[in-house]
Amino acid sequence: MAWWGTKRPHWSGLKWLGILLVILGIASAVALAYLGNTTKPPPASTQALIALVAVIVQIAAAFAFSREGKVDPAHAQRSVARLISMLGRAEEARLMAETLYEEKLPGSQVRSGNGQLSTHLSYLEQGYAEAIEDWRAFNSSAVVRAMETQEKLES
Repeated sequence: MAWWGTKRPHWSGLKWLGILLVILGIASAVALAYLGNTTKPPPASTQALIALVAVIVQIAAAFAFSREGKVDPAHAQRSVARLISMLGRAEEARLMAETLYEEKLPGSQVRSGNGQLSTHLSYLEQGYAEAIEDWRAFNSSAVVRAMETQEKLES
């Protein structure tokens, strides 16, 4: 599996809790239906309690699933801050490349400029990887889908 599919999102525990709660809700409804059709059904208060438990469990399951795919504002802010930082690095790299292309520089300055340009590009590469990890933190499936789409476009 590729490196972008190896980390679990922070909400995955809620996903499993949601699945468990759905199963409990279904089991409560089945139990209510079964107990209501026996020769000696339980009192109405017991049936109401089972129905109330089923409703509460279903609401809790809906709440557990509600976090999936939602952007946490703190993560979004961190991701945007990283992109803004990368914008500055990209501008520095562009200016360095323009200088190296347009000016007639001696070979030693060209080598030095290429080293600086390489450094700027390395920072950009690292920033892109970290920005992807920021997005993976709150929506890993979107990152996987985007990577798969990109791989299809490149092939």
